[in-house]
Amino acid sequence: MVSVTTCILTVLIGFGSFVRSYYTEEYRPQFHFTPEQNWMNDPNGLVYHNGQYHLFYQYNPNGTTWGFMSWGHAVSTDLVHWKHLPIALECESDSNGNVLEMFFSGSAVVDVNNTTGFAIPVGKDRRGHVINSTPMVAIYTSYYPTAHTQSNGVVIRAGQQSQSIAFSNDNGLTWTQYEGNPVIESPPAGYVDQYQNFRDPFVFWYSPSSKWIMVASLANEHILLIYSSDNLKTWKLESQFGPENAKFGQWECPSLFPLYVDGNNRAEKWVILMGVNPGGVITGSGTQYIIGSFNGTTFVADPSDTYDPTQIPAGSIVFQNFESTSSTFKELGWKATGDFALFGPQVASSVTTQTINGNLGSGLLTTWIVDDSATGTIISPKFIITKNYISFLIAGGYYPYNPSTAGTANDNQVSFSLIVGGQVVHSQTGADAENLVWRSWNVAGWFGEEAYFIVTDLNTNSWGHLHVDEIIFSDTPKVEANWNDFGPDYYAAATYNGLPTADRIAIGWMNNWAYGGNIPTSPWRSAMSVPRKLALKTINNNVLLVQQPVSSLSSLYTPSLYSRKFSSLKSGETEIPVPAPYNARMKLTVSFKRGTGSKFGVILRSNATNTQETIIGYDFLGQNVFVDRFKSGDNAFVGSEPNQFPGHFIATLPSTLTDSITLNILLDWSSVEVFDGNGQVAFTSQIFPLDDSAQVKLFSVGGTTRTVTVAINGMKSSW
Repeated sequence: MVSVTTCILTVLIGFGSFVRSYYTEEYRPQFHFTPEQNWMNDPNGLVYHNGQYHLFYQYNPNGTTWGFMSWGHAVSTDLVHWKHLPIALECESDSNGNVLEMFFSGSAVVDVNNTTGFAIPVGKDRRGHVINSTPMVAIYTSYYPTAHTQSNGVVIRAGQQSQSIAFSNDNGLTWTQYEGNPVIESPPAGYVDQYQNFRDPFVFWYSPSSKWIMVASLANEHILLIYSSDNLKTWKLESQFGPENAKFGQWECPSLFPLYVDGNNRAEKWVILMGVNPGGVITGSGTQYIIGSFNGTTFVADPSDTYDPTQIPAGSIVFQNFESTSSTFKELGWKATGDFALFGPQVASSVTTQTINGNLGSGLLTTWIVDDSATGTIISPKFIITKNYISFLIAGGYYPYNPSTAGTANDNQVSFSLIVGGQVVHSQTGADAENLVWRSWNVAGWFGEEAYFIVTDLNTNSWGHLHVDEIIFSDTPKVEANWNDFGPDYYAAATYNGLPTADRIAIGWMNNWAYGGNIPTSPWRSAMSVPRKLALKTINNNVLLVQQPVSSLSSLYTPSLYSRKFSSLKSGETEIPVPAPYNARMKLTVSFKRGTGSKFGVILRSNATNTQETIIGYDFLGQNVFVDRFKSGDNAFVGSEPNQFPGHFIATLPSTLTDSITLNILLDWSSVEVFDGNGQVAFTSQIFPLDDSAQVKLFSVGGTTRTVTVAINGMKSSW
């Protein structure tokens, strides 16, 4: 047994007293939550109690990179203005400085029925009856870096992850760890070897059975374990769920909660929300959801909400499956140049990079020839677009097609692109992974036109290769997963306990593990997304998880800074006058209809030479919302190749000629968040522009955009 101290190496003096003086550093968000200083990641323990929203979060008290993980703590009465509180659960070490326990992610509940017995007397009522406290209980993963024996005699293995609890009787200000920790020491039979990747418990009260329910992740197995308990101390394994849909990287930070469909309290469904890392919709981290039912012991996904990667949509035309591994590309009617000229499809198992997974059949197209040094192009035969969607499997390195550098000496793309009329109209790169994943393009806007594909590999750096398989044409897209956010910077989303079913609020970590430890901010690193209200909505006969920023953000709006309606916006750029400082932090809503143009959108944080800008818009032909941060400012902080920060991110949003499309945009000093009018598409993206990049513009490409309405409010600082 060992004596225990906290891991704190430095002391935060005057906690919260000098926030106002230094919440103006370069890139410091003005209406997103950030810690005063040091590293932050996952939101934890979101719970509403006694008029306060509690936000706990993964926190390093000793620096601006991950380590010494503890639970930071803040509270708010409106989800907008936050008050910093002392660290709730502090990393612990022995007398020699060896870290014994870190406090990983989890949840918090209010034990109103005192099922734990943690309540204490706090006074008496007028009749002399004892009044007890209402315990707040944190349920978290104990991570034990070193082997040791706890004071309660539990033998801990190095790297072990177990589920533990702590309680507070003063509304979360001070905490006591349960003497019987951990309450779930190891994964169940069949998974005992996963003791180092068993984490992130989400707990809630299930009224029909009067039990606590826990969902915890076996991260590497892509399995969620569902437990029940009468008292938060003793747990019974009830069932498991998974793997389903995005089965990549690790599954982390799951939550399970009910929502009403279309606001009808008689039409309830349950939602699993979880992080996937790596393996997000772009590269690095992402967040997926699955809709289904829950009966108190078992979650069952709706059949319409799970996707078999081996099945293609009915009526699909297979353009190329690359099974002719004894043929050259030339023999298949493709044209290969450079190092690929004499090659053809390869047997996936023979490719000597890391193990390739997810291909259909045995063959695929690959640009890995012995190593990453091969360069050149592989061009398909021409074809006529006769279906609404093109889908394909893809893997490899993240080196996206960049229109600004394509064809220049700086062109380093490794991409699979669709060419129509001599122009790249869609392009996809890999995600620094060898797992082939489905991606789909809407091509209805080019119906009847001639097109071809080009695989371009101009990169000899690490991950400078691409794999492509099973190119199909279909009337519907081949869906891989339900993504909660299509941007690169929304992960580990957690939802609030203690609110009505109709008021489910989520907050995500606004960062990405691919580069999060290097973003150019100081003395803090990482922010949270704005809180978002979740709902289930039927759109085109499909029930979808939708989201919008919480309405209380309106308390930060300035009076209108700009409001105008254009019956027809001309082709080109139209500058919008927005005064400082609100040209760098604003709420912008734009509605529009298709005219003669092919794209429309907004340019934010642009400089006079257009060498810095963030572009948000809609592609009428490609039927997608997009965010482009190729030129959004500093991205050199990644410091290595591939650089996973720059990119052009899309989400399909079909529309007709008469549809009015609405985009709600929140711009803060170092981020943009975008929501379509229905909330079915969301993007979260960090940006790091220079101070002089402050222009705001509308743009219309290739013609006019009709019925454009623009409304801008500045966002006052919440600090």
